[in-house]
Amino acid sequence: MTRTNRTWLPSYCDPNAFLPKIQETRTLFSHSPYLFHDFVGRAIRFLQSDTVEKMGFHYIPEKTLPCRWKCADESVFGATMSIHAYTGHYPFDKGGIGGTFNQNSVGAAVHHGDINVDFGGSHTGYVAGEGGGSFGRIWRPLRQEYSTDCGHLMSVLSPFQQVYEDACQSIQVISGPDGKLMLSVPNEFIQPNWSGQSVKLIVDLDTLTFGDVPYDIEEPQTHTPVGRTLFYLHPEFVEKLPEEEVRTYHEKKIVPIGDRLSQDYFNIFDIDAELDPQGLPQQRLSLYMKYILGSSYSPAPLKVAIVNTSLQQNKLTDTVRSPMYKDNAFASFTGIFLDMFYEPIQNYVNLFQPMGISIKPAGSTQCVEWLPEEIFQHFDTLKPVEPVYPGRNMLTPEMETDIMKMFTYQPGYFANP
Repeated sequence: MTRTNRTWLPSYCDPNAFLPKIQETRTLFSHSPYLFHDFVGRAIRFLQSDTVEKMGFHYIPEKTLPCRWKCADESVFGATMSIHAYTGHYPFDKGGIGGTFNQNSVGAAVHHGDINVDFGGSHTGYVAGEGGGSFGRIWRPLRQEYSTDCGHLMSVLSPFQQVYEDACQSIQVISGPDGKLMLSVPNEFIQPNWSGQSVKLIVDLDTLTFGDVPYDIEEPQTHTPVGRTLFYLHPEFVEKLPEEEVRTYHEKKIVPIGDRLSQDYFNIFDIDAELDPQGLPQQRLSLYMKYILGSSYSPAPLKVAIVNTSLQQNKLTDTVRSPMYKDNAFASFTGIFLDMFYEPIQNYVNLFQPMGISIKPAGSTQCVEWLPEEIFQHFDTLKPVEPVYPGRNMLTPEMETDIMKMFTYQPGYFANP
């Protein structure tokens, strides 16, 4: 008999509940990112085009307030310099730590300029290297060491990531005496009250297992290990595995489940999370945590930045579509800042992976939205405008080529820090 443990989950973790989707890393990184200053130059050219004019958005530089919403971290200060260089104005700050969008800042911003052009998103560190490089940390020259980047997002992610990595090593696949594959699961990952930690990871018995292993006194492998429960692996889980991997499971006595513990096979939550009146976590990132941790195509530090940017962009579009801003025009360029410490200049450089463009003309409460594929197809044909202050960029063309070669990440091809 197959039993469920979903009854132990908070209501917001219900696997059958609908959760709005976030852009896939595979789609987002099917194109290489831009150097941020290059992207800003192309964005200004885009705003000057007939394409944007036909949307009803009239770009008037002398009436336009450039804005930023990004983390205050020094590794993304170059983004501020780039916006200043290409617009001639210091950008108005609509952001906060972690790349949050401050909805209350919009009223002040439109008071300074009826037309707002926003560049924003979360950031993550990238260290070039074998296996596609690694995300989530960066060299800090003032301390002469590597540290987390973005520190805020990594602090949100860290306790969940620690429990998830423990589960990947502790949950074991075992070849059973009857030729079936079994799963040995520590009880703390089956029922929440067996764990003393505030973050609880619960394997989904409905999708990962197919009934308890019956006890046989003659077969030691069926004897219940201390603090663990034995299950049969679900046939559908096994069918999705490569044949070579199945053979490995049968040949070896015990194999950790590792990254095969994807988002379909577990739930994770924090019992100490603050909830809003609707019973949802105040920290909306936690709703997506199993997708961040269990992604086969994206390292968690990158995925958490993608998810947070999506959540913050939703706040932005929801705000600018308010009737109170009907007479104002907004152009929003949203994406992920990828921070690298570049040795030749002993400073940070920023790549930018665009996730979306949102154009709201004055006199409307509706936005025209562009997907990443549309952005790349159009922006790759645009020549960046000349900067108002050309001295802001410290990079030579040769350096720019070198930096782009250093970014070797591909979805599904990466190393963890």
